[in-house]
Amino acid sequence: MNSMRIFLAGCLVVIFCSSVAAYDIQQGIHGMRWGSSITEYNDLIEVKELNQAVYYSNTNMQYETASQPVPAVFYGFYRDQFFAVFIKLRSPDQFSHLERQFRKKYGEPKTTHYTTNRLTTHRWQDADVRIKLKLRESPTEYKLAIYYLPLATKVNQDQLESATPEVRGMKPLSNDSSLKPMPLIEY
Repeated sequence: MNSMRIFLAGCLVVIFCSSVAAYDIQQGIHGMRWGSSITEYNDLIEVKELNQAVYYSNTNMQYETASQPVPAVFYGFYRDQFFAVFIKLRSPDQFSHLERQFRKKYGEPKTTHYTTNRLTTHRWQDADVRIKLKLRESPTEYKLAIYYLPLATKVNQDQLESATPEVRGMKPLSNDSSLKPMPLIEY
């Protein structure tokens, strides 16, 4: 009887640990599931609408990476479904930190250098999720974009990136310094 209890307890631990470990970038980000409806997230505030894409910010959250706050995080919804997150980074430290973490987890990126606009883009893909980490040299900008491909492929990614709020100079509605920063990405 005791061996059966131990066996069942062990099974429960394995199941629990597997489900926790399985919640990664494939599931979504910041507790938001890819493909979910905007109606599931009461804390999001609309900051920009362009065609069928609407961008939101959560003014009740502050994220950090490389021990520094992240200046802006915008969530993209296409036809009311969560398909992307666009993140403006603060510093080369944040960029390098994320690049190291992504290399460790996903391997070497596909890297493209555009000399005319002095842009370097690192790309990783993990099944249905594409990660883009961008460095523009002049003016200096660091950005991270994560796309859920089943929805993102329905729209032009470059067009959506150029329309995201931070590119248009919009800022999150609040920069409340009393908020406790949360990790930008769980590794």
